[in-house]
Amino acid sequence: MTPLTTPPHSLALWADGLQVATLGHEPLEDRWSLDYAPSWVDTPQAFPLSPALPLKPPATGYAAGAVKRFVENLLPEGRALDVIATTCRVSKANVFALINALGTETTGAFRFWPTGEVPPAIAATPPREVTRDELNRRLSERDAIPLAVWDGKVRMSIAGVQDKLMVWLDRPLDEGGRMFLVEPPLASTHILKPEPDRRATPHLVVNEHFCMSLAKRMGLPVADVGIYRTPRPVLVVRRFDRVVSNGAAQATVKRLHVIDACQASDLPVTYKYERNFGSGEQVRDIREGVSFSMLFDRVEQTLNKASARLTLLRWALFQFLIGNGDAHGKNFSFFVRPQGLEPAPWYDLVSVLQYPAIDHELAMAYGDAFSHDEVGAFQLADFAQRCGIDRRLLKREAARLARLATEHAPLQANAIDYLEEERGFSLQLRDFVVAQAARLLTLASDAAKLPDGYL
Repeated sequence: MTPLTTPPHSLALWADGLQVATLGHEPLEDRWSLDYAPSWVDTPQAFPLSPALPLKPPATGYAAGAVKRFVENLLPEGRALDVIATTCRVSKANVFALINALGTETTGAFRFWPTGEVPPAIAATPPREVTRDELNRRLSERDAIPLAVWDGKVRMSIAGVQDKLMVWLDRPLDEGGRMFLVEPPLASTHILKPEPDRRATPHLVVNEHFCMSLAKRMGLPVADVGIYRTPRPVLVVRRFDRVVSNGAAQATVKRLHVIDACQASDLPVTYKYERNFGSGEQVRDIREGVSFSMLFDRVEQTLNKASARLTLLRWALFQFLIGNGDAHGKNFSFFVRPQGLEPAPWYDLVSVLQYPAIDHELAMAYGDAFSHDEVGAFQLADFAQRCGIDRRLLKREAARLARLATEHAPLQANAIDYLEEERGFSLQLRDFVVAQAARLLTLASDAAKLPDGYL
């Protein structure tokens, strides 16, 4: 991409108190540029925004659209994006205007800041506390006042469709901790995900808490979660891209850089599903979005390839165990290190198959199977071949995960986190996971026996 000589609009990117780069934008032709600061490039800890935007750009410049694709993947989607665009009085297609409004607290390490200004080192005002009663009231008013808007200001800049609120906790909530909205230089430490106000997905907080907690019990790398009740249930997710340090004066939050699989693959958010044009008869064979094989291609960009490949295999098999058809390209992330990528903890683990009223098509196909019912031994073997996985390894890991899921799902179903009216649902999840574990064990064993010539 040809750099802009004098972009009419620009933003500075900051990390760890250093200016990292300047983002330029020419709106009429929607041209973007990225220029890393030499002072950043020369530091030993320097890392790029993504593999598609290396510290030293190619002689011909970055690929056309690469800068915009990285930025737009930081923005919310769906109704949340509509709310933010309306509140900020800009078009939701105006990516630069949106990141200008929301960029002080995005996913990852960077803050987007007005060019020529320096982010504050000390907060101008005390943190704005959110009490349990106020949060409960706001949850009851979501139809009239979107949860993303507090005190007339948008407080959400995390990718995704679901309602979320970013907060800083001074200590764990079960230890009497308080939650606060954040302003620079303070960064959020946790994400609140309330129960959606729709009948099609009852007990979604319990669902995600069960699946995330099950993964943790099984020793899998997953973000920490808890349930906070206002008394409405709210999932509390500890951010793995933030590290809290308790200094003598006050706590500080270090921001770690993470990117999702769309950003790692240099794809726009519209490619987060493998069937990026949908599943209509005329377009169902177009599969240009993030697939399992494309996700496994990212292994070549990682620091420890064997470890990364094993993590991705376990992630793919765990999605089958819990029945998560919505495991798409924005639901897997990587830390960005100076030397390469490293898989981040897992998140957004939900058993979608518990809800018959919503679409169950798989975001990524196992082989050519886009539904759980279609997944057989051949499809699992095809998945392994496309992803470069030895089928003996597939069988071994499937057996291991099936055993752990069968052991721990009953324990999680009876966890004290769930109310009596939620217990029936947690037991339903238990039965489903145990059945899926038995099915996976059989399929993986049969897949390992298939002759190579069948594939």
